[in-house]
Amino acid sequence: MPALTPWFALLIAAIGNCGFWLFWFNRCNATGLPRKATKITEKVLVLACFAIPISLFALYRTQAHHWLISSSDWLPNDAPGLAWWVHAGSWCAVVLGTVWIESRRTLFPSSNLIAQSSELIRVATKIHSECTGNRTTALLNRIPGNQISMLSVTRKELLLPRSCRHADGFRIGHISDIHFTGQMSRAYYEYVFDTFQNLQPDLIVLTGDIIDYDAYLGWIQPLLSKLAAPHGCSFILGNHDHRLTDWNILVRLLTELGHFDVGQQAQSLTLQNGLTLHLQGNERPWFHRYHPSPLPKACDSSESSNTLRIGLSHSPDQILWARRMKLDLLFCGHTHGGQARFPLIGPLVAPSWYGSRYASGVFLCDQTLMHVSRGVAGTHPFRFWCPPEISLLTLRSP
Repeated sequence: MPALTPWFALLIAAIGNCGFWLFWFNRCNATGLPRKATKITEKVLVLACFAIPISLFALYRTQAHHWLISSSDWLPNDAPGLAWWVHAGSWCAVVLGTVWIESRRTLFPSSNLIAQSSELIRVATKIHSECTGNRTTALLNRIPGNQISMLSVTRKELLLPRSCRHADGFRIGHISDIHFTGQMSRAYYEYVFDTFQNLQPDLIVLTGDIIDYDAYLGWIQPLLSKLAAPHGCSFILGNHDHRLTDWNILVRLLTELGHFDVGQQAQSLTLQNGLTLHLQGNERPWFHRYHPSPLPKACDSSESSNTLRIGLSHSPDQILWARRMKLDLLFCGHTHGGQARFPLIGPLVAPSWYGSRYASGVFLCDQTLMHVSRGVAGTHPFRFWCPPEISLLTLRSP
């Protein structure tokens, strides 16, 4: 009977190899490269992940057979084989070591998330037509566990990093990554927006990836006109909005609805209770539309203030910008929660410089509280243990 040691070593090496290529796969989509270049790079990384170890095992198949079956002492004694073992083993130490554990922040909610409730809705039981928009998506939706036609309505109470008593009880509705692609039906989106409006937010923030194809520009005004709040809806664009022939049409359609384009210019609102909201957007690295405007003086974290500084960024990669700007809140999307989450592991794939560290949820980074939404849809109709999400966030002041 073969010993387990060589098989265990092979498992360690396989984890390290996949971890290495996954590390770069996550980050290539955060570079801001043109979509075609990004997709080619992703395919090359996936190919290398499997082609290199398969080629090495084909090269050393006789020695590998003896090692795994008869447990004879064997390691490749030439440079290519030995280099792969060293590379895979060292990366496994990284994947399973402190870097991996530290990046599983999604498994340990921030203490600033003081309350949370969630309702999971099977949208197909609530509407009188199909949730999916084409046959392929309908077929994929039938895969057991696939949650693309579900909707998670989450309510969260967030403790602000500093005292801002006029903000106590203020409600912000966060929606992201709508992705009008035709994969999900218009009836599905109508239900999503109606449900979102029933949350009755005081302010709505929309953090990009609204539409992918010109063919669905006709959906923008009928559907997004449903987004209404006492203090309006502010939006930014995401990388998929760049796929339009002319994304300026999208901006025009949204601004005609009265939605405020904070991706281009900051917005300041003063509420009746004396609270001032200052909102600004960051669409980098895909857009550079922002025109700087005078900012209010940064709030001293040790003192009470009536000004709340809010940032909108499509990706959580801009958290360093938010900290530099001393924003109180940052709202993001883009990562879709990783599309799939595994028990005790969490998400693996997330297009971010931070990998899956900020895939979704609430995070306190210095004095900036960040909320990352899983989004409503996507271009890949697969979601496992990671349903689409709309959120109502109620602020609490210390």
